Amino acid sequence: MVFESVVADLLNRFLGTYVDNLNASQLNIGIWGGDVKLNHLEIKDTALDELDLPVKLSFGYVQSLVLKIPWKNLYVEPTIVEISGIHLIIMPNQGIVYSAEKAHKNEREAKQKKLLRLEENRRSRQKPNMPSDDTFTEKLIAQIIKNLQVHIKRVHIRYEDKFSNRERPFATGITLDSLNFQTTDENFKLIVQKETVKIFYKLVSMSSLSIYSNANSNFISDNKGKEKIINALQRTIVVNEEKPEGYRYVLEPLTIAAQLKLNQKPESDGSNWTTPKIDLSMQLDKLGLSIGKYQYQDMLLFLEAQERFTLAEKFLKYRPNLTHYRQHYKEW
Repeated sequence: MVFESVVADLLNRFLGTYVDNLNASQLNIGIWGGDVKLNHLEIKDTALDELDLPVKLSFGYVQSLVLKIPWKNLYVEPTIVEISGIHLIIMPNQGIVYSAEKAHKNEREAKQKKLLRLEENRRSRQKPNMPSDDTFTEKLIAQIIKNLQVHIKRVHIRYEDKFSNRERPFATGITLDSLNFQTTDENFKLIVQKETVKIFYKLVSMSSLSIYSNANSNFISDNKGKEKIINALQRTIVVNEEKPEGYRYVLEPLTIAAQLKLNQKPESDGSNWTTPKIDLSMQLDKLGLSIGKYQYQDMLLFLEAQERFTLAEKFLKYRPNLTHYRQHYKEW
């Protein structure tokens, strides 16, 4: 019972930070039942603020999030996380139209986060040491990680920029068809790990990872309506190495198979760090990299523009939302 509450609290905090209008009560009910399914999640436009970059999230959407925790058979069944349809569009801060209402909301949420961190620090200082509870919780967390399966499908993260090079707007993006983490034995055969082990073995597979950069690009964010944007992002994901027309790839669609070893406590397992905490080996059938003239120019102009965007961000609310400068001297 205690651990279910801990998981519910952690998920509410994490998802609440990034997901807009999250139904926390529904999430709690799902966790206690061992099965959580959330559909059509909208990502907050402040999701990237902690990275301290001169960019903003213009559009964020997750089609579905499924979490299956077998509370009654935690030691013999896997915990499964399935995420499908991650679609993000990012823009320079200069491309974001200032909204006083949004700015006030973001400022209020930032203050709430700061107060929450201060309150957590205060509680942690006042909390007495309880080694037995910590040990019990650590064992349960280790058990979940040991048999954790993660399946991610259909990811498209796109950056659209019409300010770095006003003569030639460009769009750059990362697409991924699927990513899977599954538990194995030491020979990397799929299993459900029931025994207590010091080292976790995971098989990682990644399908159709690619990076593109298109000069003179049409912007998906210009589409009217959420459904049109989602459809445009979804149909331009590379699937089975079938590439959409008109896309220029810096990294050609790549399929990766990897073997991952996780050593829980290399500092106290008696190995004297001869076994690393993370040991990853990958197998690549092919690797295709290329960059064209316009792609190279866009990259240089993008880097130059970042310094300007960082400076302009402080004064965004004073900047008129105009496409032409002439005959608008009063606004300026």
